[in-house]
Amino acid sequence: MPVLSEKTWERHSNPWSGWTRVLSLPLIFVPIWYHNLYGLIAVIIWFAINPFIFPKPKSTDNWMSKSIFGEKLWTDKYRLDFPQLLNVLNGVFFIITIYASYYNMFWHVFYSVMASFIFKMWYLDRMVFYFEADEVEMGTV
Repeated sequence: MPVLSEKTWERHSNPWSGWTRVLSLPLIFVPIWYHNLYGLIAVIIWFAINPFIFPKPKSTDNWMSKSIFGEKLWTDKYRLDFPQLLNVLNGVFFIITIYASYYNMFWHVFYSVMASFIFKMWYLDRMVFYFEADEVEMGTV
């Protein structure tokens, strides 16, 4: 069962949707740092509604749109591959950052957020690769 509908994937392929999600990632840790439940709920709501609020883009010929379409292809079936490893590493640093944020460990938060961001961007780059490889395979390029 797909997590997002075809229409939602198209709207989420708007580069504004992808970039605002990626760049909003550190916002999760601010309310944790301050132990602010309402702030955390607001950030979680933002991440939940983000794929739905942007219109379908006029053009998907950009890196972020390709990464989102690649992710759609990639998530159609479970894969045990390099992008999955990148997701696991991203998750490990995400959990470390949650812990460090809660206990106000600034440098641990800083370095863990940076590592998580690097693994996320590397994962998105691999999704572009999946998308472009699929286009070549399907003969749409």
